[in-house]
Amino acid sequence: MAEKKIDIIIPSFNGKYLLEKHLPQVFKNSDYLNKVIIIDNGSSDGTIDWLDKNYPQVEIVKNTSNLGFTKPINQGVAVSKAEYFVLLNNDVHPEKGYLKNILHFFDDEKIFAVSFNENESSWPQVSWEGKIQFTRGKEKSKPCYTAWASGGSAIFKRNIWDKLGGLDEIYAPFYWEDIDIGYRAWKSGYKIIWDNESLVFHEHESTAKKINPSFLSLIKQRNELLFTWINITDKDLLFDHRKFLFKHALKHPGYIKIIIVALIRFLFHKPKIQFVKTDKEVLFLFNQKI
Repeated sequence: MAEKKIDIIIPSFNGKYLLEKHLPQVFKNSDYLNKVIIIDNGSSDGTIDWLDKNYPQVEIVKNTSNLGFTKPINQGVAVSKAEYFVLLNNDVHPEKGYLKNILHFFDDEKIFAVSFNENESSWPQVSWEGKIQFTRGKEKSKPCYTAWASGGSAIFKRNIWDKLGGLDEIYAPFYWEDIDIGYRAWKSGYKIIWDNESLVFHEHESTAKKINPSFLSLIKQRNELLFTWINITDKDLLFDHRKFLFKHALKHPGYIKIIIVALIRFLFHKPKIQFVKTDKEVLFLFNQKI
């Protein structure tokens, strides 16, 4: 394979202290690097001045307010022109060689993305119980197929990303958008890999920790429902999901508010693509060794 160029896209909000810690490793350890794109969400901590002084080669997308994750990632991808791009959280730093041996996976034209091996994490082992459930896969000695690539540490092939329409901004400001595009990729006939040798360290210092926990819980649960309603099309799985909603709402009456909030948002959703695989087909493919 001829040498490729890769862009790295990092969203950040008041994360200068994180960029100071992790950005040097991004530049030091990223093979095939074309450029780094940082989407600044209206930071007030001097991030832009610090970048201008210390990393003038960084391309900065400037937002006037904190747009979260979903929209800024789409902004960053729109700026990038590279065939491949990496999404990294600002609290992630890569280990040496994390990209060196990864591009061979893309020799298969159906590979959409490759998710990196984060410390204290793993690939998601997926099951269906009225909704998508997942736990951390225990086997980490070999690459395997995975339901999605992490929006905070993975490499994506641009032409497939464009065909899928990018991140669905119905999930804005954050959560479930990377799961959604991964699932849409599988149902569109593409594949995603988790690679055990592409090591990155996630220090979990995200600015999301500063956001009201009740709001975060609402968004997570709302987006989980949106994901199901947008992507699940098998009739028997939809029947299972309706049973789950009924039982869960009976047991937790406050969940009715979540359903209403999600339903109002869902009514304005427009399908991005036509699926070519069923849910049962892709659920079977998840978690398989390569």
